[in-house]
Amino acid sequence: MPPAPLGLEFAPLEPHFLKDPFPFYARLRRESPVTFVPAFHFWLVSRYQDVLSVLKDARTFSSRDTLRPPVELPREVMAILEPAGYRPEYPLLGDDPPSHTRVRALVGKAFTLSRVNALEPRIRELANSYLDTLLHGGPRADLVSRLASPLAMHVMTELLGIPAADRERIKQWCDDEKLFFTPIPLEQHLRAARGVADFRRYLRQLVEDRRRSPREDLITSLLEARAEGERPLNTDELVALACVLVFAGHETSTNLLALACYHLLRHPGLWQELRKAPYLIRNALEESMRYDSPVVGMMRTTNGPVQLGGTELPAGARLFLLFASANRDESVFEGGERFDLHRASAVRHLGLGHGIHYCVGAPVARLEAQVLLELMVQRLPELRLSPGEHISYLPNLVHRVPRHLQVQWGA
Repeated sequence: MPPAPLGLEFAPLEPHFLKDPFPFYARLRRESPVTFVPAFHFWLVSRYQDVLSVLKDARTFSSRDTLRPPVELPREVMAILEPAGYRPEYPLLGDDPPSHTRVRALVGKAFTLSRVNALEPRIRELANSYLDTLLHGGPRADLVSRLASPLAMHVMTELLGIPAADRERIKQWCDDEKLFFTPIPLEQHLRAARGVADFRRYLRQLVEDRRRSPREDLITSLLEARAEGERPLNTDELVALACVLVFAGHETSTNLLALACYHLLRHPGLWQELRKAPYLIRNALEESMRYDSPVVGMMRTTNGPVQLGGTELPAGARLFLLFASANRDESVFEGGERFDLHRASAVRHLGLGHGIHYCVGAPVARLEAQVLLELMVQRLPELRLSPGEHISYLPNLVHRVPRHLQVQWGA
């Protein structure tokens, strides 16, 4: 590979980089928009138009390795995972047409817009309940662990028909799977692998139970989904798909809620502006996803030699599409380093992907965030960051994961 001085500076798991990666992204866009990173054996793609062109072209740029861990899993870890049916390929996110077309059509039959819209009263009820608990324990709290994370997990598990009693261990299993994208000691990796294996076995049992005893939940709807000329989803596909929906639905929603609250509270006056003009909440969420994307980026793999951004790429090149960089590209977002509630172009962000792999759960994530923020500005008018609060992030290549968000309210 050619020399890549900027690629050598890419340190996505280091605390200083996690705190503020955006100056590095700006340098990438200016100096080396498509650059090789030797440590990860992939190319960073940082400009909006280049990222968008890749997302639009599934024929040239494959999704087959989208969520494959960045380093090969140790054989001791695979010895735990393989008997449980674990595979690093994920439906919807990690497949290409025609397989992707089939699965997306079947999911669309089960996960309709009318179904999402019907969730609104229940999400409002749950959000109010979690806010009641938060206020009763006041006058300060961690918004991640006390509000954003439990609400997102509650909504997604209830939608899928997962019992409330299992919610805590589902959360732990999701945390275990997150560690697959972080360099960790072997012993910790083995513990995480046991959790991931248990998660797969649990989901398999859940799918088989719904096959025997259908219920009014999304798992049952996915089992019953039919599209003309396509075979229905089998058990292996449903297990992998349920894993994607639980993990992505919980993680993306949690991070979106936490990051949106953080930026709204750290910019003076914005919380009060939303209180006076709640119609701005919808655009505030889009601007938050643009400004600090809950999904940093996604992988693609070239199916043949191709030129991208003036750089020649070989067949089999792995590309990390930096949504977080593209979303601040000045050629698309004027003053992209500025957080602007009124930005008309905010909706053009790529924070939830684009094209055939656009996030299937995006309507639910948006609905959750919209409802929760509406209620928060009403019920917590004096909400503010705790003095000295500076959030830190879990080392993770794909997700922007705030560890906590300490806030307080009242006098």
